This record gives sequence, structure tokens and C-alpha cells, in this order.
Amino acid sequence: MQEHNDLAQVHRDETAQIPLQPMNFTDILDGMFSLYRSHFRLFLKIVAVYFVLAFGIALIFGYFTTLAAPSAIVLMSGFTLIATAVISILVPAGLMYASAHVYLSREITPETALQRAWQRFWTYLGSAIVWAFVVVGLAVTIIGIPFSIYFSVRWGLYSLPVLFEGTTARNALRRSTELVKGNWWRVFGIMLAISLISFMIYFILEASSGFLLSWIGVAEAEEPTELLDTFRQLFVPTLSEIGWFSYVVRRLVSLSISAFTMPIGAIGSTLLYFDLRIRKEAFDIEMQVTD
Repeated sequence: MQEHNDLAQVHRDETAQIPLQPMNFTDILDGMFSLYRSHFRLFLKIVAVYFVLAFGIALIFGYFTTLAAPSAIVLMSGFTLIATAVISILVPAGLMYASAHVYLSREITPETALQRAWQRFWTYLGSAIVWAFVVVGLAVTIIGIPFSIYFSVRWGLYSLPVLFEGTTARNALRRSTELVKGNWWRVFGIMLAISLISFMIYFILEASSGFLLSWIGVAEAEEPTELLDTFRQLFVPTLSEIGWFSYVVRRLVSLSISAFTMPIGAIGSTLLYFDLRIRKEAFDIEMQVTD
């Protein structure tokens, strides 16, 4: 498989942080946090784009909800959905592209990573739509749930061929299938572990901050009557329930936590992608020859 030009032309540093060799479950998880810790500033600058844009969107949406005009709320809901989808694709894509260069010990700037993500945005979006259509469509029925899980893993690495190999949306799904073939259960376990770790860190930080802010009087709302409302107010209180000041503080804290945990999944997926390429395509030998 032909590599993207810029990935093939840039030389590796003399010493790599993580050796180019097959990684087991522990190696991937350890490498995930090691790369995040050693390149924290790089990832922080990338997720800062998500933080700023998402915070701006939240403020605009909050303002229009106070107008109590149904047409304005519907219009802003559509805008919020589209804008959130764009940054939710663009920023993680930039994180994965940066993670690849970091893993290969290559120089990369936040601007370059985000620029690459934007260049491949529509192809990335095409793969994401096909993946979501199949996975969500199959999950509608109980019988289809096992097939939904199967394809979610089989096509789960589509983003990396789009960004690193410059493939089309269709070929990206095919590439993911090639890499996962024969390793489905292993990939499923690693993906599940990465997702659970990222979610648990987010949940603990979000719940702790929610309780703390409620305890000191920030984001304090009317006493909910149902358990579901209690959890909803803890994580996503509305502007009408807590007021502008508390709403702004809660959004700042919540988005900070989201931005902090976002690189975990991106780095983990990148390491899994390269591990499969090394095992199935001798990518480590290919890189040695290239260097």
C-alpha cells in the first residue's frame, strides 16, 4: 500500500519513543499515556480549537434559547448540530494525524495536523457516514445488534487510512477490513478497553466537578423529581435551570474535561493501527528501508 507523500518523505529521528515493533495489549495502553504525557502541549493546542469553537457554539445556542422563539430554537439547533459534527470530526482527525507523527518520531505542528484533517474532511466524513449508517441501522433490531458490533470493529479503523494513506472513503473501509481480518477479537478487546478508560476518566472528572460546583452553589438548579432528571442536571443542565453565570462555568468545566480526554482515544486508535500494519504488512521493515 502506497503511503501518503509527506509521511514517506520525512525522516525518523534517531531515537523513537516507542519502538516500531508489534505491541501487546499492555504496550498499547502504556504507549497511549506515554505519548500523551510526553507531547501534552502538542495535543493541548489541537484540542484548544475544539474547546474554543464548542464554547462559542454553546454560548450562541444558549442565547437563542432564551428568546423563547420556536423558529429561532429550531434554526439554532440545526446550526449547533452541524457545527458540533464538524469540529467533532476535524479535531479528532487532527489528533490522530499528530499521533502518527509523534509515534514515528517526526516533527509535527498543531497547524499542520489540523490542516491535514481539513484537507481530508470530506473523505473522512464519507467514511463516517457509511460506518454510522451500517452500524446504527443494524443496531435498530435486536437480531442486528451482533452484526452492528461486528461491523463497528471491522470498519473501525477507517479514519487512519483516510488521513495517513490518502485513500478514498470506500477504500478506507476496505483497508480497515484488511487490517482487522484475523484479529477481530483482539481489536475488539483493545477498542473496548480504550473506550472504557477514556469514558471512565471523563465520567469521574465530570461527576466530581458537577458535585463540587453544586456543593459550592454554582450550577445549582431546582430539586429534580426523578432520578433521570438528577443525572441530566448533573451533566447537561440547561440555561433556564441554572442561569447564565452557572451555565458558562459549567460549560467551561465540561468542555475542558472533554478536551482533556479526547486525545486518549485518538492516540490509542493510532497505536492499534500501526500495530496491525507492523504485524500484517511488516511496516517496521518498510520504514527501515525508507530511512
